Amino acid sequence: MSEVVLRRVTSSGSASNLVSIARKDGTPKKKKRVLVLLTGGTMAMQANGNGLLEPVAGYLAKCMRAMPELRDAKMPGYEVLEYSPLLDSADMGPTDWSTIAKDVATHHDLFDGFVVILGTDTMAYCASALSFMLEDLAKPVVLTGSMVPFAEAYSDARHNLVLSLIFAAGVSQQPPTPPEVCIFFHDRLIRGCRASKVDALGLAAFDSPRFPPLATVGVCVKDTFADNGLAWTGRILAPMLNMETGIVVLRLVPGFDDSALLACFECPTLKAVVVELYGTGTAPSRRKGLVDALTAAKQRDLVVVATTQCQVGGVKIDVYAVGQALQDAGVISAGDMTTEAAATKLAYLFGKFPDKPGTVRTLFAVSLRGELSDPGKYTRPFFEAH
Repeated sequence: MSEVVLRRVTSSGSASNLVSIARKDGTPKKKKRVLVLLTGGTMAMQANGNGLLEPVAGYLAKCMRAMPELRDAKMPGYEVLEYSPLLDSADMGPTDWSTIAKDVATHHDLFDGFVVILGTDTMAYCASALSFMLEDLAKPVVLTGSMVPFAEAYSDARHNLVLSLIFAAGVSQQPPTPPEVCIFFHDRLIRGCRASKVDALGLAAFDSPRFPPLATVGVCVKDTFADNGLAWTGRILAPMLNMETGIVVLRLVPGFDDSALLACFECPTLKAVVVELYGTGTAPSRRKGLVDALTAAKQRDLVVVATTQCQVGGVKIDVYAVGQALQDAGVISAGDMTTEAAATKLAYLFGKFPDKPGTVRTLFAVSLRGELSDPGKYTRPFFEAH
C-alpha cells in the first residue's frame, strides 16, 4: 500500500492537499480500474468527541481496505483521491463541481470509470452539473454516498459503494454502463440530470420520477442501457469548467408579492430565472403584476424558464390561456426537466455563451444529455388534442 500526496493550487492561489491511496494487490493490468473521488459527505463521517458527525480524513480509505468484498477477483481495482478539506455537500457549489470535472478529465484515459463520493443534500445538483460540464465523456461517472456513515453497523455505505464501483467499471453488465454521469443509491442507477433527492430520512433517498432508471438492483441487475443509455460521441473529452452563478430559482406560491418578483428581476448580475409553476405551467391569470414583472425581465433580455412543482410530468405552457400570456412575456418551457437540471443547464449554457441569451434560449430547448423528453412522452392525450 502506498500513499502519494498531490498538491493543487486553487483559483485563489492557496495550496490544497489530495491524498491518493492506491490498492496494489498484484492483479493483472487488464483488470478494470476505477478512480474514486472522495469529496466528503456522510459516508466518510465519524462521531467526534461531542457525538456529532463530521468527515474524517483517511477514514473511508481505511474502511475500504478492510472490506473483503473489494478484494474479490470480480471487483475492479481502485484508487482513491481524497479531497482536503472534506466538505459537506451543502457547502459545495460550481467551483467544487469544476474541481471534480477537472479531476475526471485529468485521469480520464487512465481509468475505466469514476466514482464520486459526496453528501446527498446537493448530489442531484452536482450530478446534473457534471452531466453538462463533462462534454464528450467516454467513461461512466457514478455519484454515490450514504444516509448512514460507515461507522454504523447498519450503514448503507458498503452496498452503495460496492455497486457504484461495479457500475463504474462495467464489470458485470452486457452492454456495459453507458458513458454518462449517474447516481447510484440504494437499488437504482439513475441518470444524473434526471435525479432528485426525494427522501430526507429513507435509504432510497433518490429517484428519477420523470425518466426510468438506467438499472435496478435486486437479486440480479435489470438494466435499460440499450434503450435509454447515452452513447459516446466519439470526440475527446473537453470539460466546460466556467459555470454562470447569476441564476435563481423561484417557487410560485398563492398570494405572492408581485413587487418582490419584480425586484428580483432587477438584480444587475442576474442572467436567468427558473420559475416553478403549478401543474403543467399555470400561474394566476388575474395577477397582472406577474405578467408585468415577466415582461420587464424580457425587456432586460433575462432568460426565464418554467418548470413544474409536480414530481411527475412536465410543463406545457401553451395549453391554457394564462400559459399563452407567459409565453408572450418571454417565458420558455423546461419540459420535463427537473429543477436541478434546468438550473445547472442554464449555468452551463451561460458559461459557454455568456453574452448570448438568444443562443441560450435556443439550446435550452434541446436535449443535450438526455435531460429532456419529447412532450408526447409526458403529456396526456388531452393535451395532444388541444
